[in-house]
Amino acid sequence: MFNILKKAAALLIELNTKTVLFEKNADKKLPAAGLSRLPALLVISEAFDAGEIGKDASVTVGGASAGIGGTTAFLREGERIDAGSLLLAAVMINAGDAIHALACAVCGSEGAAAGRINARMAELGIDCVYSDICGQDQFFTAKELASLGEALTASDTFSQFGTKYYEMIHHSGAGDTELVNPNKLVRQYPGCIGVATGSSKEAGYCGVFAARRGETAMLAVILGARNSSERFSLASSLLDSGFSAHKAFRVCTEGERFGSVPVKGSLKTEVPAAAAEELGLLLPGAGERCRTEVVLPEYAEAPILEGDVLGMLQVFSSSGELLAEVPLIAAEAAPSAGFGDCFSYILRHFLRS
Repeated sequence: MFNILKKAAALLIELNTKTVLFEKNADKKLPAAGLSRLPALLVISEAFDAGEIGKDASVTVGGASAGIGGTTAFLREGERIDAGSLLLAAVMINAGDAIHALACAVCGSEGAAAGRINARMAELGIDCVYSDICGQDQFFTAKELASLGEALTASDTFSQFGTKYYEMIHHSGAGDTELVNPNKLVRQYPGCIGVATGSSKEAGYCGVFAARRGETAMLAVILGARNSSERFSLASSLLDSGFSAHKAFRVCTEGERFGSVPVKGSLKTEVPAAAAEELGLLLPGAGERCRTEVVLPEYAEAPILEGDVLGMLQVFSSSGELLAEVPLIAAEAAPSAGFGDCFSYILRHFLRS
């Protein structure tokens, strides 16, 4: 389908439905160059999301941070710089010194930061162990990088800076540092929302690229391309193929309500029915339509516990084929009414009248 080298890897998924649309060597561990900094960047972005650190916070750059090689923001040991500027450099150019300094500021030390990175990677099901923050020697599969890319694009903090192309930060290190996003798709590909690129002699040219159009979100991973041009060309082709052939459709969100069911044997006259989980479908891009049908009983007998299944939300294709269904559960409890409950109910209504 695509001219991808045998030793390289590629993956295309639709993010909302987690549907894999194309893969080659996607489970093979490969060197990822600067993409090995993404786990630390994720921990940092989520720390900002949670309010553990603010953009106005002042960060003192340590010697270990200033000594990071590769792509950097030219920080100097001992200089003080606001966390927002460091975050800009970390997200836009994947600057190792900025990522290291922020991770230490958030976690307190390099060891604590590595432990937090490992814990977060375990949550994502990513098989790696970090002994430091930037993980220069880490290998990843395309699927693991896709999980990282998905988590990063879900971060509000990361999303604020992920599409920026050119910025300037001011600090006492190299004076003013120009930041030019190496991800050319940020400017060239409609709907691009990040994520990052990396390259080395061992890894070749790599990248994680995400784009969104309407409710459809595609993410492409390229590992081991021969040059920068091939990397971006492959990523664009993968994304194009996804958007042209598919369209995501959000059926429901978790907890979304779809009517109610009358209740017998309880003082509660009805119980609202809610979707047990979120559901999205990926439909052919040619315009396949679908319809939903709510299936609920005429009534339900008490007692009903919150979370009890009441019915189903079904999704049908235009030809009538059942595509998917989601349980509709009780959003509230409806306990059985005993004699005392009924007597109290009658008495209260009598007194009101």
